[in-house]
Amino acid sequence: MDDILQVAKNYSREKHIELLPTSRGNILDSLEFLFDEVWEEEGVEYPYEIITYLLDCYYVLPERPDLASLFCWQAINHSYYNELLGDLTRRCSDTAGVKKICEDILLQQSKYLPILETFITKLPIKIFHYVASYMLKGYVMKENNVDRRYRASSYDTMIRYIPVMKDIIEKSYGKALCNISNPLIIDSRVLMNIENPVKSRQIIHSFALKLRELLLCHETVITLYRDVIRERFQFTDQDRIYFILFGILYASRCNNFHGNVAARMNSINADRETFKMYTDIFLVEYIILAIHMNCRGQLSDQVLERMKSNSEIML
Repeated sequence: MDDILQVAKNYSREKHIELLPTSRGNILDSLEFLFDEVWEEEGVEYPYEIITYLLDCYYVLPERPDLASLFCWQAINHSYYNELLGDLTRRCSDTAGVKKICEDILLQQSKYLPILETFITKLPIKIFHYVASYMLKGYVMKENNVDRRYRASSYDTMIRYIPVMKDIIEKSYGKALCNISNPLIIDSRVLMNIENPVKSRQIIHSFALKLRELLLCHETVITLYRDVIRERFQFTDQDRIYFILFGILYASRCNNFHGNVAARMNSINADRETFKMYTDIFLVEYIILAIHMNCRGQLSDQVLERMKSNSEIML
């Protein structure tokens, strides 16, 4: 924390960069850029607004993949808002826009799911820890009547759009964490007041492993809380797409954008795994943007196919 204060007192970009954790070389050296040569042809209207956001992504890479993911989400945001504006039956909201992207992918899942598979199979466990943590803490807060403003909005979204998540939490991991938690609001912050931190980490880690298995294998078996009964739970293709778009990407955007957490890469808890996590989140957003642009006729099949190689940058 002293280092952060020193840089804040007398800012130096070089010293700031020294504080940031990194784990790989410059991603731009290997990235297959989202660019269609057709845009250069005379009379062709290229996606001007989206390109402006992509330039910001490239500007902050490789040091700040967390910021690159925010800028990439702005490009996705622009893409789905433009689509919503052309549909008078839908509201122009972020939730409606993300849902529309999910629907677009599922309508052509034989084309798009194989592309996504090359990326989601490489997602690091830290991403699943992130989802498991905010979901379980959201449940504990709800069960203890903590004002809903204090819990991640992503919790309510996931419960609404992926009902099996609610079943798993209520029957197993949520009850387990509730049993060792007594959340309190102190100075406008929620303290989970966990009596056994080691057990808490074990619960979150176990839930994260099951979430990864659900996403990659479509199903998992979970032992119910305080019981010997094991129950099988399944993810549909829709659940998997909603998990990626709402549970990981949109949740990350909201939790960072609304300022209720420290800047991810400046946090005292940031490490190389944090750097890797946000680099991979950016790469998944990047391919989602390419898929949606292809779906809207703004990007050719040939360019989309080339962009599959960006999954090789994920470690």
